[in-house]
Amino acid sequence: MINPSLEVEEVVKRLHEKELYIHSVIELAFTIKQLVDNQSIDFSSLISPSGGSDWENLAMMLPYLPRNLVIAHLDPLLEGFMDINWPGSPVLYGFLSEMDIDPLHASFSRVLKKAIDLDDTEWVYWLLVFMKDERVNLKAHFSMEIEQGCGYLKSRGIDFE
Repeated sequence: MINPSLEVEEVVKRLHEKELYIHSVIELAFTIKQLVDNQSIDFSSLISPSGGSDWENLAMMLPYLPRNLVIAHLDPLLEGFMDINWPGSPVLYGFLSEMDIDPLHASFSRVLKKAIDLDDTEWVYWLLVFMKDERVNLKAHFSMEIEQGCGYLKSRGIDFE
């Protein structure tokens, strides 16, 4: 069990552990919440989408963190869609499919624009995969973003249909 008074370094160390069991994930989420509340840690410093265990562990914690904390950091969390094959990104995908549409839509609009501005075709592709996924069932809410993303990919010679 994690002691709530862990220092930030301990939290980061725990995030890097290869396999955290669910009870450890939940306990670590409570510790992170307390550190954020005490302003001992900036939550955004923990968001580092990549292929590492830290990203997957953080993604698994999202349901156990305060919703307002997650919503405030949706844009950097969506960097996890730069490559949906990264461990943790499929977890994020499932979590986001159950989020309230208003903050999700706003974040996707901003992040899609950022991905296009960066000329990151792979990121745009994976954002589109989520927005058009029948299982997610949010396609109607993202019609403008889907059109924008598909137009961008088409301009780069990539047919997304």
